[in-house]
Amino acid sequence: MNMWINKKIYIYTDLELKIFFLINAMINSTLKNAKILVVDDQQVNIDVITDLFDILGYSNVKTTTDPREVLDIFRKFNPDLILLDLMMPYLNGFQVMEKLKGLVSDDTFLPILVLTADVSEEAKKRALAGGAKDFLTKPFNLVEVALRIKNLLETRYLHLQLQDQNQILEIKVNERTLELENANRELQVLDQAKSDFLSIIGHEINTPLNGILGFIEILKTELKELKHLELLNYLEVSANRLARFSKVSMLITRLKTNNNFILNENVSIAQLIESGTENLIDQINARGIKLITEGNFQKLSIRGEPFLLEFCFKSLLKNTIKYAPDDSTVTIRIIFDRKQIVCTFSDQGSGFSSKALKNLFKLFIPGEKHTDQNKGLDLALVKLIMNAHNGEIVVKNNKIHGATVTLTFPVL
Repeated sequence: MNMWINKKIYIYTDLELKIFFLINAMINSTLKNAKILVVDDQQVNIDVITDLFDILGYSNVKTTTDPREVLDIFRKFNPDLILLDLMMPYLNGFQVMEKLKGLVSDDTFLPILVLTADVSEEAKKRALAGGAKDFLTKPFNLVEVALRIKNLLETRYLHLQLQDQNQILEIKVNERTLELENANRELQVLDQAKSDFLSIIGHEINTPLNGILGFIEILKTELKELKHLELLNYLEVSANRLARFSKVSMLITRLKTNNNFILNENVSIAQLIESGTENLIDQINARGIKLITEGNFQKLSIRGEPFLLEFCFKSLLKNTIKYAPDDSTVTIRIIFDRKQIVCTFSDQGSGFSSKALKNLFKLFIPGEKHTDQNKGLDLALVKLIMNAHNGEIVVKNNKIHGATVTLTFPVL
């Protein structure tokens, strides 16, 4: 049997004491150090609750019977839990919660446990809307009081731990972002230095090469012996290869470091095909290769940088014809569907090995047909050019013979 003694001392039953000691054992030291504020205009209610706190091991408790003191206590005490009566003089519980809103940030979980004799739905809804997280009905069931307080404090500390983790994560994200920004700035400086260096190297290579190639042309007219002309031919091939390598390397560097130099002009597909086959006609005729063009492309244009697009078509046509068997067919097909322009280059050769297909767009993969002697470099550059034009390149072997390279350009 429960009873009051002198309106301050509460006599607990043996069962209640056993339950309280069990709850005490369940509460860790962190929760027992929680700051709890009790606001009730009836001192007897405060005495009962604080007596319970002593049994449960809560040691950091403040109380007041005057709701006007709550804001000042809150600022100094910064409680983790507030037990708040609703019906009080001067300020009721709803008004206290309204004033507390200005002191509690939106991302802070501050549990307010309402003490009320009013169990109406209207009072509960109003209290929840005002910021209450739970209710205790007078007269108190102290076992329920103990459990609800424990649950609310656990939720409070879980929320604080989550806030701490979020703050730590935010700090780490900011640190990592700063590191990445610094790294990007360093990379930009390095890319610019690399670009400047290669520009100098390209200039220093091309200047003497122009002289070498010029003298080769002169020597061709002066030398008469066949063995000398053969040696001169080897020299010319090597010089032209070095000149082409310098030019392609510079293009790759520019595309990797800066796409802003891409012009946006209408480039005729018919002119691209014509310029691509211009220097190959003698080889095509000598080897009996039949070059077929399909599609109504005479009036079609691609938006982009003329020189780069011309490089794509020349490079692909050169390699397609080079690896096509004699007396075979090479097909250029252009398809337009208003959203994209698809250009395919097909031959009837031996196609690509599985290793070559994996490495086509990598730079300098040696020892594999279609990837040595700068052909791999060409395809890597074509890939970069297509990326710069928001396009796509796909290379596949045909089902029977040969391979097909497909360039897809968006229609802008």
